Amino acid sequence: MPPCRCRGRGISMVVIGNYRNHAELRKKPRRQFHYNAQIFTDKETPPVACTISDISQAGARLTLEREEKLPDTFTLLLTANGGARRHCRVIWREGVTIGVQFPESR
Repeated sequence: MPPCRCRGRGISMVVIGNYRNHAELRKKPRRQFHYNAQIFTDKETPPVACTISDISQAGARLTLEREEKLPDTFTLLLTANGGARRHCRVIWREGVTIGVQFPESR
């Protein structure tokens, strides 16, 4: 879509119609998921319960039970004993919902 040049009351602006929603910007497709997990930050802090709402090879959307102060990186425990886990980096936060990326290497 070509830019729209609008003029009015001495103000000049350019409007560009190139909006894409977040789903279109993802590199890997996500699938709906509902799985209980825990966020592990360090040995002194108890794990934080969460639900994995959707997941892809590159990241996930997590929903917390309540708002929590979390670091920008943590380990997501996928099993009760912590045998299955993923390192996570927070990409965005909105209330009790967190978008995380699974870094390629650690």
